[in-house]
Amino acid sequence: MLLTLYFPLAASLSVRDLPDGFLSKVRDGDLPQAGAQASRWSETARGAAGSPELLRLHADMQMTLGVCDEAEEQYHHAQKAIRSSRQAIRAASCRNAGWQALFRHRPATALKCFARLLDEPNVEATQQVEAQLGIVGALQEFGRSRDSSDALDKLVAVVTEPLLSHWREIVVSLRFDLAVQRELRDDALLTDHAYWQSGLEVYPLRAVGGAGGFGLAAASDEADLHEVEALDVCTPLLRQRVHYLRRLRALARGERAALDAISAHLRWAEQRGFGDYLRTARLEAVLAALTSDAPQSAEMLLEPLRRIEHAASTGRRQLEYLYAVAKTHEALGRSREAMLLFGRYALIAAQCLRDDAQALVSYAGNAARQAPQLDDVAVRLPTRYRRAYRYLQENLNRRDLSVREVAAEVGVTERALQSAFRHSLGLSPTELIRRLRMERIRRDLLDDSLNGERTVLDTGNKWGVENRSTLLNNYRKEFHETPSETLWR
Repeated sequence: MLLTLYFPLAASLSVRDLPDGFLSKVRDGDLPQAGAQASRWSETARGAAGSPELLRLHADMQMTLGVCDEAEEQYHHAQKAIRSSRQAIRAASCRNAGWQALFRHRPATALKCFARLLDEPNVEATQQVEAQLGIVGALQEFGRSRDSSDALDKLVAVVTEPLLSHWREIVVSLRFDLAVQRELRDDALLTDHAYWQSGLEVYPLRAVGGAGGFGLAAASDEADLHEVEALDVCTPLLRQRVHYLRRLRALARGERAALDAISAHLRWAEQRGFGDYLRTARLEAVLAALTSDAPQSAEMLLEPLRRIEHAASTGRRQLEYLYAVAKTHEALGRSREAMLLFGRYALIAAQCLRDDAQALVSYAGNAARQAPQLDDVAVRLPTRYRRAYRYLQENLNRRDLSVREVAAEVGVTERALQSAFRHSLGLSPTELIRRLRMERIRRDLLDDSLNGERTVLDTGNKWGVENRSTLLNNYRKEFHETPSETLWR
């Protein structure tokens, strides 16, 4: 995942009053020691001032180091420790669920979580920055490098504020990173990477000024431009990434000597337990080796992944690996093996592209015209309460739907259901029902395919809302306009 090295630094910068020494460990890339320090806090910080942030930071370190299941439990502890407003709980819930989804290669859920966080009222500046950073990572996971760069531009605009200047090195390094990713995958030898090519061709290349005025820039020109700025980065963790990216570019240009520095970087990542990052960097290096006509080097770089990928990786996570292995076999003349792997790659790529379409349309601003996609709500709930959420969705049209009925359906007390929803979502079940109904009503009001006469009250009745004033007040609170304004827009 692209943001693996950026995430722990961003998460640390979001915490007020960090204990002594922690940020230095993260900046130096000593994440196991930082994780151990955060673990000690989790044993002593509960109930103390600032404990929600420290508990959350412990979960962030676990997530970075690949301990995802324990991190999920720790995030729930952190949310339960929040004693401020429900809005704060909702914001924390969106933020935590978004990062978990991104690390688990579920960018559609991550994108919705981060977008919902940005829509929350009174979101703190650091939360806005983290949400925008998460959106950059989710779009890159979709293979939409230009969309990702555009999202990074929005992040740049935010961090220009003096109070957020310490985020600048993250932004500078990431801009160079995105440019290198696009340059690498824009290579003529990788034009059969169907998933990535589908994203690269959506937008024209950006214009870059020069002696001859403005013109369309090659991907390499953009990478050159951002590399100059990245050379001034001082944070050791980010410098490691910048140095590696420079060697990656050198290898892609045919400089085989760069392999030594790349191998050293991979050993550095392995020694620090950066499992997810190590896998990502190794696959990047394979693609660079292939573009420089060095398939033997590509096979050598792939070898450590062979023992785990066939058994453990599924779906989107396997996409890049399958492509890299197929291309390596093809370059080595193993046509039969290459065709079998390309077939598996093509199937997963098609599945991913189909799944991506709705999430990306929603992100582009047309969510109201799509069937509601609320996986970001389900993923924020404890597993045992997700069935309650599904039951809510399936029965929204019934005006007599009650919290007591939902609790009985899933076999918990009404009080337990209320508590779980408030701690996980910052909403009571009743408030969630109200919001879901308003979203369904809005969807129907905007649906041009519904023929015949429609009235606002008829649409409200369809989703269990019979009182006109209730409908008007709740709808305006949710969407800042009246139902009639939506209908006749």
